[in-house]
Amino acid sequence: MNNEKLLTIQEFAELAGVSKQTVYKQLNNRLNPYCQLVDNRKMLKSSALLEIYGVSVEQPSQPKVDSFVNQNSTEEIKFLRAQVERLQAELEKEREHNRETDRQLLDTLNKLAESQAALSAGQAADKQKALAEKIIEGKQRFSDEMLGADAPQGFFRKIFARKNSCKK
Repeated sequence: MNNEKLLTIQEFAELAGVSKQTVYKQLNNRLNPYCQLVDNRKMLKSSALLEIYGVSVEQPSQPKVDSFVNQNSTEEIKFLRAQVERLQAELEKEREHNRETDRQLLDTLNKLAESQAALSAGQAADKQKALAEKIIEGKQRFSDEMLGADAPQGFFRKIFARKNSCKK
């Protein structure tokens, strides 16, 4: 029994599949005969694993997992991965749709800006045309008035014309 392996409380707990607190609670009762003090540290003989917990040191215990649960977990992981891939594909489709919508919106805004510029230019041209017509009309009136003052009066006008004299 001299070459029996000694384990720390932590190692013993891991191999036994229990917590350190459980090992410490059992030190005073069941595990006391297997406990040794080495360099002021409590160590447990590996034979306690087999005798009390039924675990061999050479074959450390695996976490107790039901194969059914493990198989279901694998299926669930596959399902979740497929769902993630499907959602990523949908997200990429949505992003592409948003990019296309943004492009269309930008094109529409550019056309609107061009239309507004053309409308403004057209309105400015209409204003200039109206102003030019007023200027021409004003020139014509002015020239008509100038011509009317200097023009010789006709025969009947001379006879029947009223004179702007005030009678007092």
